[in-house]
Amino acid sequence: MKINGDATIIGGGPIGSSTAASLAQKGYDVTVVEQKKEIGVPLKCAGLVSKRVFDLVNIDAETVTQNKLYGAYIHSPKGKTVLIKNDKPRAFAIDRVLFDKSLAEVAKKNGAVYLMNTTLDEIEKGNGFLKTRVKHGNENTFISSKILIGADGARSKVRKMFNLPEPQEMLLGIGAEVENIDVEPQYVHVFLGKKIAPGFFAWIIPTEKNKARIGLGSTQPLPKPVKTLFNDLFNYPTTKNYLQHAVITNITAGNIPLGIINETVKDNVMIVGDAAAQVKPISGGGLYTGLLSSKHCSEVAAEALEENKPTFDTLKKYHELWTKDIKREISFGMKIRKRFIHMNDNEIEHYFTYLEDETIISIISQYGDIDYPSRLLFPIIKNSPKLLHLLPKMMHLLL
Repeated sequence: MKINGDATIIGGGPIGSSTAASLAQKGYDVTVVEQKKEIGVPLKCAGLVSKRVFDLVNIDAETVTQNKLYGAYIHSPKGKTVLIKNDKPRAFAIDRVLFDKSLAEVAKKNGAVYLMNTTLDEIEKGNGFLKTRVKHGNENTFISSKILIGADGARSKVRKMFNLPEPQEMLLGIGAEVENIDVEPQYVHVFLGKKIAPGFFAWIIPTEKNKARIGLGSTQPLPKPVKTLFNDLFNYPTTKNYLQHAVITNITAGNIPLGIINETVKDNVMIVGDAAAQVKPISGGGLYTGLLSSKHCSEVAAEALEENKPTFDTLKKYHELWTKDIKREISFGMKIRKRFIHMNDNEIEHYFTYLEDETIISIISQYGDIDYPSRLLFPIIKNSPKLLHLLPKMMHLLL
């Protein structure tokens, strides 16, 4: 089968679908290639977002929101606990499968065509266009388009095929959906400790009463087998009281790419979302940053198609726009992360004591922002100048 169109998008996740919806709405012929049999399945994300995410998508927030979160319990490696809370919701647990499906439906209604259970095989460059060969089972489909957009995740094939830079770091996220847990539904739990989450943290995100998504992140190569890491989540001293009676209903896993990629376009080619490592290094979240970048991706792609100039010189505007928006935050997060991964549990425990200061807790509750963590710096320095020299090592605990 042969398909001729304007844009081919590899990856039908939320970033790919958002990009497809915007381009299709402008009247361009868009084909989305998705390797999964069903959009959003299996789940590979903790699904915790800020309100800003809903401002970037054309879906009803209430239909996908499972729970509103008003704060978080932060647990030190040895069991100290601090509660940071607010009177208003600071984050939302969403149904990621429904969220992904809803975005895909918007793209389809706008005219985008989805090829499901289909994998990218080969890309050939022609005179001003790309010929993409994809496979559905043993059947080949050839798609000719002027622009190819890689929204195919952390291990992006598009990124590799066009020799675009790799992320600076790749974490592994392991998690599960569970029932029969005993936590306050309005608060997230964050657990620090090298043994439970080597180089990152573990979490419990309540989705409704007695239900939650749990998980942990780890540096790669893994310091211990995946199964051992996952089992430790239920047996670690600071987590087992919450999870000892938990019943697993679904297991999830996925890679988390970190660090700025300094090149995200080539002639006829763009990468976006996890493929471009547009992920917050401190939290590992990529929905807001990816969706924000996808707006620039679709706008610049549309301009290039309108002018019939899908060249590097035209497409590089996309790279300039998304880096202007989020490069500062990603770079800031990577600097904090580099400090954090070299801290041992005793150091984390020591700096954790500063979180017990009521002034610090009040500042975090008021100014903490999961999308823009650097905005917490000035209020802390202004109200507690003595912490200035400690901030580089404390920020990962604060956020």
